[in-house]
Amino acid sequence: MNGTRVRTRRRLVAAAAVLALGILSACGGGNDAGGESGSADKADLTWQFWVGGTEDQAAWQKVADQAHTDHAGITVKLQGTDWNSYWSKIGTLLASGKAPCIIGMQSLRTASYAGAMLPLDDLMSKYGLKAEDFDKPIMDGLKVDGKQIAIPYDSGPMVIFYNRDAFKAAGVADPKPGWTMDEFKAAAKKLTAAGKTGLVTTPGDLGVTSWVRTLTGAEPLADGKLNLTDPKFVEGFQGWADFVRTDKIAPQVPSGATDFETTQFTSGKAAMQLNGPWSLIDTKGKVKFKLGVAPIPAGPDGSKTYTAGSGFGIARSCKTPDAAFQAIMSMTSEKPLTTLAAAGRAYPARTAAHPAWFTAAGIDGAKETLDYASENSIPLVTSKNWVKVSDLLTRFGTQALNGEVPPDQALKTIQDQAGAGS
Repeated sequence: MNGTRVRTRRRLVAAAAVLALGILSACGGGNDAGGESGSADKADLTWQFWVGGTEDQAAWQKVADQAHTDHAGITVKLQGTDWNSYWSKIGTLLASGKAPCIIGMQSLRTASYAGAMLPLDDLMSKYGLKAEDFDKPIMDGLKVDGKQIAIPYDSGPMVIFYNRDAFKAAGVADPKPGWTMDEFKAAAKKLTAAGKTGLVTTPGDLGVTSWVRTLTGAEPLADGKLNLTDPKFVEGFQGWADFVRTDKIAPQVPSGATDFETTQFTSGKAAMQLNGPWSLIDTKGKVKFKLGVAPIPAGPDGSKTYTAGSGFGIARSCKTPDAAFQAIMSMTSEKPLTTLAAAGRAYPARTAAHPAWFTAAGIDGAKETLDYASENSIPLVTSKNWVKVSDLLTRFGTQALNGEVPPDQALKTIQDQAGAGS
């Protein structure tokens, strides 16, 4: 799952595409337009997905090729788009009814696009795909109104990446499952010295909501409506912003710096970073220190975090949904997900592929940490206007972190400008 933020212009295009999707859904349109022709057992399908370059394209095409290996009459061709452009492009295609059959979908954005996607529950029953073979939080995270919109390939709870060498040099013990918020703050303060900080964070939606949840237990939605001005959410957001504002254990966040959090951590300038297991092996390859992973620290009611991930769904406009679903079953089967895990490209959503990822990661305590975090995790269920919420959170959350506006005022502005979001 890629956490890169889209640029302002592209956010506006994406928001317009999501609005168009709402209109399309309300009209019930798109079922007869676009999509590839064929049958349940013979079809040439196209798959739209986010890719990071030539090497990435080749790796994901191998995932697509598993469909042809399993079904001689079915082929899948990958159309790759960079993450920055993907969401505006796929929103426009879905709204026009001309989207490819197979669509990459991220859990945090599923609600925004679900109206133009085909619910997969009947196809799961027809072809015997078992939900219990996948991590439950991400299966739930890819549902909208109780209907399965996509089948996951990756998953993971938000956890803490930490610099083991920095911890050792500062005389701080490695964090373990069950460590408390007080222990976290004490460690971060001790690690904040000589121009370096104990933590780095940014106003990304998954990070913000995970911190708030563990600090106070508050959720961003209540009965499907935005709940950002709830006193408990405000309290948690205040505590999170104070890591920068008053505790001074994290640096101020420069506006528009999309890779600030990652570069601060990988360069050794910050000793801890909130991240997901999908980035762990890649991060290990970038750092020059010994990497550790720990659960998010426990607040008053224990360690609480969110799970997110991505998967593959089917556009309503697809004329060969059976073929597309069989392809998705192949693309999310144990073999390709094990290959992706071994290459460090994804923490697999299918539990049978987990051992390959832990072997590839080669990080002491990773399994213990992720098992613990998963047990204390739920999917981050979002609203239909979440693309706008995320954009506003990036803007006003940065101001709150840097002390430019009070945290409660930032949340009220976000809620007012985003709308209810049912």
